[in-house]
Amino acid sequence: MTKKSIPPWQLPLLILALFLWTGAPADAYTIFRSPGLTPPDRMTLSGWLDALQPGENPAAMDVLEPAAGAMVPADAASPIVRWRDNTASLWLVTMTTGSSTVCQGIVDKDAWAPGEELWAAIRDKAGNQPVTVRIAGIDEDGRLVSRGRTSFSISPDPVGAKIAFLRKRLPFRKAKDNPYDSQMAVGDPASFGKPRVVLQDQPLCFNCHAYSLDGKAYGMDMDYKGDKGGYVLVDVKEKTRVADEDVISWNSYDAPGPSKYSMGLFTCFSPDGRFAASTVGESSAFVMLDDLYFSQMFFPATGQIAYYDRRSNTVSPLPGASDVDLIQTNPAFSPDGARVAFARAMVQPSLVKAIEDGVLRKEDPTQNILDVNEKYPVQFSLYAVDFNEGRGGVAAPITGASNNGLSNFFPRYSPDGKWLVFTQSRTGLVLQPDSRLVIVPAQGGEPRVLAANTPLMNSWHAWSPNSRWLAFAAKGNSPYTEVYLTHINDDGQSSPSLRLFRFSHPELAAMVPEFVPVNSAEQMTMELADPEAAKGESMATDGR
Repeated sequence: MTKKSIPPWQLPLLILALFLWTGAPADAYTIFRSPGLTPPDRMTLSGWLDALQPGENPAAMDVLEPAAGAMVPADAASPIVRWRDNTASLWLVTMTTGSSTVCQGIVDKDAWAPGEELWAAIRDKAGNQPVTVRIAGIDEDGRLVSRGRTSFSISPDPVGAKIAFLRKRLPFRKAKDNPYDSQMAVGDPASFGKPRVVLQDQPLCFNCHAYSLDGKAYGMDMDYKGDKGGYVLVDVKEKTRVADEDVISWNSYDAPGPSKYSMGLFTCFSPDGRFAASTVGESSAFVMLDDLYFSQMFFPATGQIAYYDRRSNTVSPLPGASDVDLIQTNPAFSPDGARVAFARAMVQPSLVKAIEDGVLRKEDPTQNILDVNEKYPVQFSLYAVDFNEGRGGVAAPITGASNNGLSNFFPRYSPDGKWLVFTQSRTGLVLQPDSRLVIVPAQGGEPRVLAANTPLMNSWHAWSPNSRWLAFAAKGNSPYTEVYLTHINDDGQSSPSLRLFRFSHPELAAMVPEFVPVNSAEQMTMELADPEAAKGESMATDGR
């Protein structure tokens, strides 16, 4: 990198080109270029920038990210700048803040992210001021023929934690048939490198995972020895070798009919890690589809909330959330452990019969999710019940998240106890195109749709330990689900989404992001003590 000095005879041209086109004030700033990109005719990079001239009738450019107004955590690595432009093969990128130009350079791809050194300079110069990003397309004659702009701010709030998430193949059928490709990874928003893979190459299915709020307990769904209700439950340490004694089974719950077994869906922990709560006694409404974006329709058609007590090693139903005439799922403890929020709907006997008769298994896999939704609609409301160390209580609807003509699910309390964010869609529970994130006060209240929602499927959200950031999964950029961040301020307002592009994989979907508690073992790795023995024989064939 070099510092740009402007000879007096170049000022008229530079002011015209850069002020009209990029809004860059004429002062000293950092310049850059793509690696391997050579200025023409033995020019210096500085001379090349000076020679650029505005063209006539510039084309409008679609700047894709960062979304205008997005916020970058104080401790995060640089965001990606990405645009769509068919008029040029080189682009001039300019960043300004206030009355100062921060940096300017030429790149040869329609996406660019500052490296560590440049990002440090940008962050230092920006301070608390918004950063404006201007992109101009350059034609073969050195004219600026297209232009676009966006902006972002660097929040004073850090994320302060890593994010653990799963990676799976798509569509669902491929993931089911290729368990060795599944991964658990841990990514650091502050890192310029790739996430660290901590579990992979296993012969069995593993799925949803969770940490306790105190960072001392970790759990993961795992079809251990063929038990669909198998659940790895361990104390967090640097290296974990999963053996028989580390796995509980939700099938120790005596599931009432018509369910024949329990998968233990959507397990969560009490803040101190003593209790794990899960959905048990499920009859699964499940249709496998071939679509890459939305390859399954799934929700429990029956289900109760049960909890596992690590002290007594017992599984018990939670009174107030275990009515066999209701579907109860998606449990979430409040940060003080006093309440459990969950999604609830009426059992539909006709749907349960269709599941038992195998009707759903015979559905045409070439349908899309909207067609299947029309056949098997469901709408959940959010309720909360006192936990009382397992004694339960009387469930009450959460105002703003219940009985509103929509499906409301996946409640998550902020660690400071102030907010509850949940997912909402017209119908369904998992993998819905129109799902969006909504926030209400923790005790219920006026709902507000988050500004962070992308155009397609927003779900699987988790709060940062400091209650300032929300990580979530979305398909707004790709069929391969990706992880996004949004800032939540004191008033519960969210910033536009910021894609954690370094977490993304070209062939695997990133799912179920969970923040690693700051007092947890952040370098935790997992492996099976005996992978072939753990595989066992499956007790069920309907998939998950």
